[in-house]
Amino acid sequence: MELAVVGAGLAGRLLAWRLNEFSKEQGLNSKITLIDEKDLNFFGTGLIAAAMVAPFTEAVNTEEVTQILGKKSYQLWQEWLPELEEQMGKSIGFNQKGTLLISHPQDDRDWQRFVIKAKHVVPEDKMQFVENEALEELEPELANSFSKGLFFANEGAINNLALYPVLNAYFARSEDVQVIENTKITVLKDNAYISELNQQFDHVFDCRGNGAKAELNQFRSVRGEVARVYAPEVNISRAIRLIHPRFPLYIAPRDNHEYIIGATQIESEIDTPVTIRSGLELLSALYSLHQGFGEAQIIDFLVGLRPTFIDNLPRIETDEKLTRINGLYRHGYLFAPALISGVLEHFKQEELVA
Repeated sequence: MELAVVGAGLAGRLLAWRLNEFSKEQGLNSKITLIDEKDLNFFGTGLIAAAMVAPFTEAVNTEEVTQILGKKSYQLWQEWLPELEEQMGKSIGFNQKGTLLISHPQDDRDWQRFVIKAKHVVPEDKMQFVENEALEELEPELANSFSKGLFFANEGAINNLALYPVLNAYFARSEDVQVIENTKITVLKDNAYISELNQQFDHVFDCRGNGAKAELNQFRSVRGEVARVYAPEVNISRAIRLIHPRFPLYIAPRDNHEYIIGATQIESEIDTPVTIRSGLELLSALYSLHQGFGEAQIIDFLVGLRPTFIDNLPRIETDEKLTRINGLYRHGYLFAPALISGVLEHFKQEELVA
């Protein structure tokens, strides 16, 4: 069976990996072709992310499906990452120390608003109020500036800088996965024939993100920006979210005092470098969180256009020989495993093993 995955972003790479493992488990003897308009050393918007898997904090300001998909993805990451690490003999890293949500005293109104929403959508056992000593136990360096917080234990952040190279190594080693780089696929149709390759497939999976815009309805791109900094004077061990009326902030720790910082969501499809205004707003909010960030070194300041639909929710569209997975927005790591698992389950029941 010949299967094509078009688009080697996060969803496309994960799908190609899981399809190959699924094929071996089911004895299908499938051949998977992963195609992208860039080479695999280009990570796209999967790099422009803190790679947080936070189903409960995200659920407060989004639809119910965010929490449903997020909980499933969190479970799958716990299963999939150790499997990939064992296969390749390389460490990736999944910080599962939870998310701590805090706010400055002057932003207490926004804090209370978030708490009220959270009580309505987050299960009681998934959210813990922490104050003073309890907050200091979680994050000692934040306890002097903040007196209270909300702790979501069942959340985490993946080291995406490590994930992509390990997946690349998997594809390079696999005899059943062919990678075609620097090849732009313009139009995909349900006949599963890809004209640029002059090849007929049994099924095609479209994971092109923004590259599929011309073929999708109610689709747009949202500009996102993140900074990666080296901060030797900061010791934060888990994901942090800062409630702020203008500059909500998230911080995801990496190894060796590196941190990924993000927040911006700009309704723009202009893929230009970070503006002075955005940079100042983001870094000023960061400095207000911990003064040790004042001496941090900026390693990267990255910009990307995140694909989404008008409702900011993902979609899976399946015809006889074509499946489209798109609209992961800023929730790629939160949505992708659950969506891919659903696609594989569908084909297990309906087509691939028939």
